Amino acid sequence: MKIKCITALLFYICAQNFLLSQNHKFLTRPSFDEADLKKEHSTIEKNAPAEIMYNSVRYNIRDLSAEKTFFSKIKIYDKKRSEEWLNIEIPVMTGEKLDDFEVNVYNYKDGKVEKITTKKNEQLKENFIKGIKFYKLAIPNILDGSVIEYSYKLTTGILNMTYYLQYNIPVVYQEYSLEAPDALSYQFDNSGGFVKPKYYISTSENRSLQSYNIYRFGFENIKSIQDENYVKNIDRYRNKVKPELKRFLTVSMPENWSKVAERFNENENFGGFLKGNVKDIVPENIRTFYNPLERANKIFDFVKSEYRWNKYPGTAATQSFKQLIKSKSGNAAEINLLLVSLFRNAGLNANPFLISTVDNGILNIFSPNINNLNFVIASVKINDAIYLYDATSFNSKVNMLPERDWNDFGILFEGKEGTDVSFSNTNVSKKNFEIKANLNVENSSIDGTFKKQETGLYAIESYDSYDLNKEKYNQTFKTQFNSDMQGVDSKLLSNGDFQSEMKFSSGTGIDIVGRKIIVNPLLFLNAENEKFDQATERKNQIDFISGFTREKKVEIMIPEGYTVSEAPKPRKISTDDKEINYEYAVNVLNNKITVTSKVDVASQNYPKEYYPIFKQIWKVISDSENQVMSLIKK
Repeated sequence: MKIKCITALLFYICAQNFLLSQNHKFLTRPSFDEADLKKEHSTIEKNAPAEIMYNSVRYNIRDLSAEKTFFSKIKIYDKKRSEEWLNIEIPVMTGEKLDDFEVNVYNYKDGKVEKITTKKNEQLKENFIKGIKFYKLAIPNILDGSVIEYSYKLTTGILNMTYYLQYNIPVVYQEYSLEAPDALSYQFDNSGGFVKPKYYISTSENRSLQSYNIYRFGFENIKSIQDENYVKNIDRYRNKVKPELKRFLTVSMPENWSKVAERFNENENFGGFLKGNVKDIVPENIRTFYNPLERANKIFDFVKSEYRWNKYPGTAATQSFKQLIKSKSGNAAEINLLLVSLFRNAGLNANPFLISTVDNGILNIFSPNINNLNFVIASVKINDAIYLYDATSFNSKVNMLPERDWNDFGILFEGKEGTDVSFSNTNVSKKNFEIKANLNVENSSIDGTFKKQETGLYAIESYDSYDLNKEKYNQTFKTQFNSDMQGVDSKLLSNGDFQSEMKFSSGTGIDIVGRKIIVNPLLFLNAENEKFDQATERKNQIDFISGFTREKKVEIMIPEGYTVSEAPKPRKISTDDKEINYEYAVNVLNNKITVTSKVDVASQNYPKEYYPIFKQIWKVISDSENQVMSLIKK
């Protein structure tokens, strides 16, 4: 990973494109051109269902407020394959204001151009998702060949000015503008990739006796980037423009992680929070447990049982230490900083470990920036080994963290020292499925019991979903396995495994033809597989977050008077390095059929070159698990 600040790029860009950029007009919206309606396909990617013809985003910072102005022009070639682009969704945070929203749709009607305009107060609707307000609109009157224009202005106090240059459709032209007072100095992070702009201007001008720095970038003919299965966050691979504040007035932003750690340590809502009085919070028999690691684990279990995460991330406390002790609920920083304090009070070498969660984007460890960190977890160092804890997830364990935490890099704060650390999940998570079934010849159905048991990362994620909404979680089995599931009983076991048991009945999956019963012995479990069906070349590494084992076991009682006439063939395949293994077998003993299917994947991620291997093995899995067997009446 190579990082270059914008100043390193400026000399190269200016030398190459100086005259071209001087003649280029930024912030000039294109007028409607009937030729756009006649355009039949993208010249960048011929089979693209749509393309962005023009995108313009402008950030204008004024004292303590900022203004974002956005304009987009989109061409729809195939409406059926462009569903995402037929809807507008604008996130609006608390304190922000949306103005000047307008949508124009252009179509041919009776040989003439028809323009349909939608204003903000007509159809834009509000939705709330995870505490964020979204203005949403399903764009009306879209046809194959339509041209869509929409624009809006957003006024805000704090603004994320990162702008992604790649989408799942190509872009003909797009531009990015940042205008900021001279008191604010920015550099541009290109850790996710920085496409060289065709046009670039860096200048300054006076506004109301104040000097402003102006940066403008113009890009042409950007190819699409397609989402792929088993990628932590596709945004980490998208080219982008990301300004990072390096100086405010005469105060420079931290130039290394130790400077960041020092500032956090001096902050009352971080370093001050760690000084809260934790005496007598943890029972004495736990606080003085003789084995350091077991002592840490017991304190960790105590915090998880006594305090609950309010689902908000955070790198600083938003309530006082006393308020947290009273409410027993807090954000990620409050819960895990409390954990650090309790560890320290018990004589452990404990420190905060700050990360960027998966959905927040990968952390650029070479460009220290406070705003790129969004979550706090806890660490304990014992005999030079670091153990990580996250008390925001009840079913997590030491070094067994929720999926959101596994984002490759973190920053260990040891007082005023900040150190970047690479960390990955070396645990193996397991899913075990077990069915005991009866074949009912009279009504051509199957019934029995079904149990699903999970360990590791799977158990953490399933319990968190269950804890959030128990009824909704239990209802997912019926949809997932297309069977009538009754009496679903889900629970967390004492060893941390998460288990669901239920009864089932199904009229599908069994065929009775004369004296013969035809059935897939895996019943509905043959659908519980990963998909490796990507037709295009793999672009990104394959990331499962955790190595895993998935085992399916089905026992079927043979109906009285029947015998097995034809059983599926066993299969076994593995890679030379033993990273991936698969076994399938069917056994018949007395009056019972037993089928087992087991796949082992040793590591949490693999280079993209492994994709054909996964594809090959999962073809074997699919062929094996879709075999049927026959039973004949004696």
